[in-house]
Amino acid sequence: MTLCLLAQRIGQLTDQIQDLESRLALLAERHAPQLLTVVGIGPDTAVTLLITMGQPGTTGQ
Repeated sequence: MTLCLLAQRIGQLTDQIQDLESRLALLAERHAPQLLTVVGIGPDTAVTLLITMGQPGTTGQ
């Protein structure tokens, strides 16, 4: 019983992770598609850069 509940929870969390990864990819494509053209920069890194440095073309203040 406990293992079954744990397996179900793992499945739910896996689905949540996939959903959030898709959302991050969409945000990166929408706000900074040029970052995704750089080799080695994926959606996670692109979104991290956006959060840290601000959106391109803004003053970042």
